[in-house]
Amino acid sequence: MAILDYFHPLSTLKRQRETFNKQHQIPHTIAGCLGQALPALDSLCAELTYVVLDIETTGFNPTQDEILSLGWVTITQNQIDLATSQHVYIKHCDKVKPESAVINHITPKMLANGVTVDEAMHYFFSHLADKVLVAHGSVIEAGFFNHYARKHWQLPTLPLLWIDTLCLEKHFSTAIDHYNDVDLTLGGTRKRYGLPEYNSHNALVDALAAAELLLAQQKRLSRGSKDSFGRLYRLSQRK
Repeated sequence: MAILDYFHPLSTLKRQRETFNKQHQIPHTIAGCLGQALPALDSLCAELTYVVLDIETTGFNPTQDEILSLGWVTITQNQIDLATSQHVYIKHCDKVKPESAVINHITPKMLANGVTVDEAMHYFFSHLADKVLVAHGSVIEAGFFNHYARKHWQLPTLPLLWIDTLCLEKHFSTAIDHYNDVDLTLGGTRKRYGLPEYNSHNALVDALAAAELLLAQQKRLSRGSKDSFGRLYRLSQRK
């Protein structure tokens, strides 16, 4: 069992984070996040606090595109705390693309009173200490965060603690052998759980939608029992 625990992805992340913190000068913005102790493998999911994030961008390529807005909300004791919800626009009036505006409805006027990307990053990461980061399809959010870290802090890939609800759904779909036929979008996945349809491509709305989805997935995973975070984390990682 000790050998299996050593190779568990959460244990691997712990070693990666320890090495990262020793080898690099950590900016104050992320020091609280990367300095926190990771949950134990046998920690109960309900005992942890989660920050569910969504970002809207001008495209999917972090080296060419820009973050336009971030939305997030906290889950505590298996309940979504709407009082913690945040929606931040980033001042990129000259970066809006017509094709992205059609999808996310973000216009230059909406961004005119936004904050700088540096202010947005500092504000978001200040909310992340002692919490688990969640996204649906976290490769997008992680890609933009890692690009920012390389560009502004000269840091490699950040060893953040991510739960990916899309990867969780892939696991469930693979288990019943029809993965290729399953709609893994946030809206399509929510529909299978009987969750209401929301207008998508708004960062805060999508964050709330992903938070509801995570709670539904946890309920499916635990089937009424108290499930460990180690299991949830392992199943939410990309293969």
